[in-house]
Amino acid sequence: MLQALARAAGLDPEYIDWRGHRVTSSDETLRLALSALGVDPDRHDASAELERKRWLEIVPPVVLAWDGKLVLPFSVPAEFDDEWECEVTTEQGGLFRAHGRLFDLPAEGHAWPGGVVHCIRRATVFLEGQLGYHTLKWKTAGGEGEAFVIAAPTKAFGQPGYGMKRWGVFAPVYGLASRESGPAGDLGTLRKLVEMVAARGGKYVATLPILAQFLDEPYAYSPYSPASRLYWNELYLDLGRLAAEVGLKLPPAPPIQPGVSIDYRALYKHRRPIIDEITRRMMTSDSFVAGVDAWARGKGVYDYAAFRAIGEAQRTGWSSWPAKLRDGTKLADSREAAIAMGADPARVDSHVVSQWFMQSQLQQLLGGEASLYLDLPVGVNCDAYEVWRWRELFLLDMAAGAPPDALFLGGQNWGLPPLKPEALRRDRYRYFIQCVRHHMSAAGMLRIDHVMGLFRLYCVPAGRPATDGVYLRYQPDELLAILTLESKRACCAVAGEDLGTVPDYVRPAMTRHGMFRLHVGQWGFPMEQGKVPDRSPAEAVASLNTHDTPTFAGWWGGRDIDDKKDLGLINGDQALDEHQEREKQKLALLAFANAHVENDTLTEVERAMVAATTDLALGPAEIVLVALDDLVFDTQPHNVPGTVHERPNWQRRVQNWSEVLDPERAPPAAAATITALLAARRS
Repeated sequence: MLQALARAAGLDPEYIDWRGHRVTSSDETLRLALSALGVDPDRHDASAELERKRWLEIVPPVVLAWDGKLVLPFSVPAEFDDEWECEVTTEQGGLFRAHGRLFDLPAEGHAWPGGVVHCIRRATVFLEGQLGYHTLKWKTAGGEGEAFVIAAPTKAFGQPGYGMKRWGVFAPVYGLASRESGPAGDLGTLRKLVEMVAARGGKYVATLPILAQFLDEPYAYSPYSPASRLYWNELYLDLGRLAAEVGLKLPPAPPIQPGVSIDYRALYKHRRPIIDEITRRMMTSDSFVAGVDAWARGKGVYDYAAFRAIGEAQRTGWSSWPAKLRDGTKLADSREAAIAMGADPARVDSHVVSQWFMQSQLQQLLGGEASLYLDLPVGVNCDAYEVWRWRELFLLDMAAGAPPDALFLGGQNWGLPPLKPEALRRDRYRYFIQCVRHHMSAAGMLRIDHVMGLFRLYCVPAGRPATDGVYLRYQPDELLAILTLESKRACCAVAGEDLGTVPDYVRPAMTRHGMFRLHVGQWGFPMEQGKVPDRSPAEAVASLNTHDTPTFAGWWGGRDIDDKKDLGLINGDQALDEHQEREKQKLALLAFANAHVENDTLTEVERAMVAATTDLALGPAEIVLVALDDLVFDTQPHNVPGTVHERPNWQRRVQNWSEVLDPERAPPAAAATITALLAARRS
């Protein structure tokens, strides 16, 4: 009974894990998840009530029109034969009307709520190819209502199969430190990398999320737990360019200390006063103020700025603010409204101007030979702006994560409050649309982190271990329609991170809608001499590794195995077995490298890395990314999944990154890799 109720409420109480075994969520987890969704697990007729509500809805709140063909599903009693009519007002202001008789329509499915046989009858309305977000008004004898229409192209922009084979590099912005930027990179160093990649014929610079973060109190610097998915991280502003505009002499940047991790709190303390002073000088120009004000009003930036200014004054997350600030504030649509909330005017100005210049500097990177490949994370920090502003969209008693898999056997709890599927639909997906638009405004390609979350999301109720979560279902067709529509409008290709526990239906849907998938070469290295690495799919963005896996040099040295042992995920005997297996792989990969790389000046690890990258480049994948970390043979990963304080995640610089793409200064292995990659992609 409990499992049946869970399914009716939109949960999957069972799933197939990475080993192919069936896993069932515990009763306690199901009860907590149901309660979080507003369903009483002890009510005897709860399942029937959910079913009854679904059928009485007649037309769902969101309907789709792929390529302008609108299909309307009417849920009605089977014998119902009355007339129907509808009116569609398009985003562009057009009007479409249609009508007919339900009895004449094809029927699908049936149910018996209250003993009455129901079915779904489908009507088709052609919108003459008009794509966009439209409003539908419908009417039958059984009722009338309104629905949100997403009219989207079936395929995303830049779908696989039509482009030349391309390549790019991966590096987190924070890792691109320089003498000018100090201990962490910024948009100035990112621009330099984009220019270097373009000069060598590359098309993409992939990076981690560059979204707003809490860098004081509260303090949370993981790029995958942002303070907002709608605004950028002002820490990455190219302050040198801005200071030159206002005649400000910058103080010396903090020195880069080799071997010392990035201290974001200290760096923010250095950079924030500079941003404040640049803002103060900029705000003396009436024309600048007028332009920023018009932009900020249209983007909701004043409300975000008020949230950040209040948080800085309170020095705590919003859940600990006084009730008036926590619960009683109205949306601030102007500077005056933000100040009326109690926000300091200077702090409001500084946050608004920061967002203005972040957007400007990012958009200046568009239109060149190489573009950004940005990353849309699964969710936001529990203290994030969106959770404060639109609490009704989030499940605050649950956290998104991932079940146990080969990458992290203990499961993962990311601490991100999941979005409520039905609340999203009732709100016409406004928040998700804004998130996608925000990223695509600055990207040539957008990576959807954990793309399986468009279909279902592993959620861990508060108080439960990460190994005992439950999957929450979403409406994937509706989310995919938004992605393809926004992709078409922004001319931005879409990739989905399909790694981990991937249900059978995910990748066919990605293919159907023109999304790239990912391929990790490290997971397909041969185990026996004479064998070759696994081939990547043609529709893939291929790389040797990801930010969640060991670097190539780290893999070669077995650093990831030692790390699992240190974290208590495997014991000494298991670590020994894994090291022995790794040695077999290394010998097999080295044999492959010796047969394909003619360069006696390279070490074994260098020759193996060059061969593995070249093999990816020669393979069928349309896009190949090489990590700057691999070109400099760094052994430390950017992130160890499932850890927070146990490892210095997201704090590592890429050493000598500016040399590896320079034909005159690149070390031999880096030069050989890029040369081979260029030749392979051209062929």
